[in-house]
Amino acid sequence: MYDRPTLNELLDAVRVHLEENIIPLLKDDRKLYYQTLVAVNMLRIAGRELTMNALHMQAEWDRLNFLQGSSGTIPADDDEARQALAERNHRLCEDIAAGAYDQHPRKAALFEHLLATAVEQLQVANPHFIQVLALEDNERDRRR
Repeated sequence: MYDRPTLNELLDAVRVHLEENIIPLLKDDRKLYYQTLVAVNMLRIAGRELTMNALHMQAEWDRLNFLQGSSGTIPADDDEARQALAERNHRLCEDIAAGAYDQHPRKAALFEHLLATAVEQLQVANPHFIQVLALEDNERDRRR
């Protein structure tokens, strides 16, 4: 629909400019240097969210369908989808508080959903942390 540059390309251009042209000039101003590093990280997060948002929302919707015994489809509009997911998650919290997931296999399905959701959030917010966790898991498995 839109011509180039895409939104991701624009974010990347700003990020690269900051990393290559601005950050090297700021080494002596620790506060501004740090704030610019934070800004670069925010651009990375925004880019990952743009790339992964639709896939993650659909995956969460599908998992909630399974957990909640539903077969509804996710709204096509992103804002409506976010609102619908928030409502479904609120209902899930109420069901958890009421004990609906206290017994196996529902409890196991809930934990799978929560783990998948946490991983998806980390894929956007801090994918490096997932790599660190994987290395720790491999190291622990190797010691066994």
